[in-house]
Amino acid sequence: MINRVLNTVLSLALFGTCALGQDQGQTRTVASISDVPADNAPSTTSLRSRFESRDRSPVAIDQSPPYYWKTTPVGDSAQLLTLVCRACSVSKDTEEDVPLVSVLRDTLGDQSGENDRVTYLWLLACAHPRMGQRILSAIPFFYWRISKGSKSVNKHDTVPFMDLSAPENPMMARVGQDLLQWTAFDPMMMPVRASTHAYGTNRQEDERLHIEEAISYLRQAPVSNDSTALTQVQLDTVIGKLKLREILLGGLGTDNQAARVGMQSEFEQERIRSRNGELLREWAEKTGLIFEPLNLNGNQARSAILWFPQSKSAEPENLSLQSIWKLLAIRNPWTDERLKNWKGPVYERTFDKNSSVSVIPLAVYSLDYPKQPLILMDFRHKLSRRRREVAQRSVNELITGVLGISHFADWYFYIALDLHRFVVGRRGAALDEASRLDCYSDFRVNLALDRTIDPSLKKDMETRIRWLAVNPLEAAPQREIQNAIARYKLLEREADGGDLMARVDREHRFELSSFGESEKTKLTKSILHVATFGFYKQQAESNDIFMLDHERRVTYQLNFLDSLIQAQTPPEISYDSERIKSSVRELNSLMPSIWAPAVRLHAEATVEHLKNLSKDEELKAECTSALALMKQTDAFIRIKPAGLTASSTNAPDSSLNGGTE
Repeated sequence: MINRVLNTVLSLALFGTCALGQDQGQTRTVASISDVPADNAPSTTSLRSRFESRDRSPVAIDQSPPYYWKTTPVGDSAQLLTLVCRACSVSKDTEEDVPLVSVLRDTLGDQSGENDRVTYLWLLACAHPRMGQRILSAIPFFYWRISKGSKSVNKHDTVPFMDLSAPENPMMARVGQDLLQWTAFDPMMMPVRASTHAYGTNRQEDERLHIEEAISYLRQAPVSNDSTALTQVQLDTVIGKLKLREILLGGLGTDNQAARVGMQSEFEQERIRSRNGELLREWAEKTGLIFEPLNLNGNQARSAILWFPQSKSAEPENLSLQSIWKLLAIRNPWTDERLKNWKGPVYERTFDKNSSVSVIPLAVYSLDYPKQPLILMDFRHKLSRRRREVAQRSVNELITGVLGISHFADWYFYIALDLHRFVVGRRGAALDEASRLDCYSDFRVNLALDRTIDPSLKKDMETRIRWLAVNPLEAAPQREIQNAIARYKLLEREADGGDLMARVDREHRFELSSFGESEKTKLTKSILHVATFGFYKQQAESNDIFMLDHERRVTYQLNFLDSLIQAQTPPEISYDSERIKSSVRELNSLMPSIWAPAVRLHAEATVEHLKNLSKDEELKAECTSALALMKQTDAFIRIKPAGLTASSTNAPDSSLNGGTE
C-alpha cells in the first residue's frame, strides 16, 4: 500500500511539472478561435487544394460537394453552424440530407471576424449509451456489440460533445479517473479491479471513436471568410482541439497550438495515405492482384480494395512473395482451392477502357494507419480480424485487470513488453490499438453514408466490418445517423429562444472572469469544476459586451504578432509591413482599456521583441510609440484609486490617448 501511495505522489508531481512547464514564457489568455489573421488563410488553402485535387477525375470535380453548412441564428450575438451531408440518409427509400456536426460561433453581433469565437461542438451522430450497454461494458472479456443503440432522442442528447473554451476540463476528468483507478480500485480484489479497468477502457475507446468520427466529418467541411461557414483557421483550431483531447495533457494546449496541430495533422495524414497507397499498389502489382481505391462518401483514397482476377490461374513468376503476403496479412490466393471453386459473389469491374474483368474481392485496407496499409476485412476469413483484435484486448485486460501489473511498480515488465512490441511491429504487425481504432471509426461511418458503391458489395462490407465492433458501448452507425436528424431538431428549438441563449450568456461571463489568468489558476478552476461534477464554473457578475469585444481583439492582435516573432527573423521579410504596423496601432489603441497585468506584460514583451527584430524604421518607430503609451498606462494603473477594479470597463482617459479616441 505504501508503494502505491508513493507511486501516486510521483505521478501527481510529474503531472504538476508538465502543467507548470506550459506556463513558462508567457501567460495564456482566453483566446479567440480565429487566432491567426484571415490574411494567412489563402496560402494554407492553396496548399490543401494541391492535396485535395490530386487523383480526382473531372466528373468528381463537377459534382456538388457532399457537405455544406447550414446557419441558424442564436439571438443577436451568436450563430449555430451545422455541417450537413447531402443525400446521406441510410434509408433506402429516401435521399435526405443528414446533419452531422454543429458548432456554436459567438460573433458578438458584428461582422468582424477578429472577435469571433467557436465555443461548443455537438456530434449529432453520437448516441449516448443505454444503461444495459454500460453494464455489459463493465464485464471483463466481453467483446460484443449487443445493441444497435437507443431508438429515442431526449433533451439530454443536446449536451455539447465538447466545450472548446475549456479543453482542460475533460483532461482533468481523465486524470482524476486514472488516479482513482490506481489508488482506490487497483488495490481491491480482482473482480473489482478487472471490472473497473474494462469499463474505463471501453469508455475511453468509445470517446476516441466519436472524436475521430467528428474529425472525419470536419475534414470534408467547406470553408469561407463570411458568415456562412467556418474560416480555415477556425476549422483547424476545432480539429486541433479534438486531436489534443486524445492526448493525456492535450487540454493544456493553447488555441494557436491547436490550430497548428489541426493543420499539420491533415498534411501528415495526406503523406501517410500517399505512401500507403503506393505501397499497396506496388504489392498488388508484384503479386498479380488488382488494386482499386475506394472513394467512400467523397473521401478520396482513404481506403482501398484488392481484387483477385478470376480469369488468371497461375501465380506470377517472381521471387519469393512470402514477405509480401505477410505484410498484406492474407494467405496466398493463388494456392487457395476455395478461389478455384468460389461460391461467393463475383463482380464485373472495368479497370481500363477496353474490357471488363471478373474479379473476386480479397481484402479491404485502410490507408490511414501510420506504418503501413491496415487490413480491415478479409473476404475469405470473416473472423480473422476479429480474433486478432480480441486477442490483443484480452492480453491487455489480463495484464492490468486480472494480474494487476502496474506501470509504476512493475515498470520493468512494461519495458520488456514495449521492446517485444517494437520488434514485432518492425516485422509488420499492427500493434497500435489507438490508430487501428481511428481507421475503423473513419471507415465505418463513411461506408454507412456512401451512396455510390455497389449495393451488394456495400452490404457485404457492412456485415464484415460489424465483426470488428468489440465495444459494448458502441452503437450501429446507421442508428446514430438516423437519430442525428432528431437531435438537430431539438438543438434548433434550443437556438430559437431556448437554452442556447442562456449558454451564450454564461460563456460570456466565464470568459470575462478568465481573461488574463495564468495556467495554474486555470488548472485550479478546472479541478474544482471536475470535483463538483460541473456545477462550479466561475463567472463575472455581468455580461459586458464592450469589454469582451476589446479583450478578444487584443488577443487576436497579440496572437498575430506572436506568430511573426516566433521565426526570429525580421517580420517584414515574410509579411506586409503595412499590415504589421496596422496591427501594432490597433493593439496600441486597445491596451488602455485592458487592466489584466499578465496581458499587459505580454503585450509589452511582444512589441519590444518585434521592435528588436525589425529592420524597418517606420515599424520600429510605431513600436516605440506603442511601448511609450503602454508604460504610461501602467503608471496610471499603479496610481489609480483602489475603488476602481482591474476589470473596469471605463473608456481610457483622453490624456492617455493623446486627446483622441
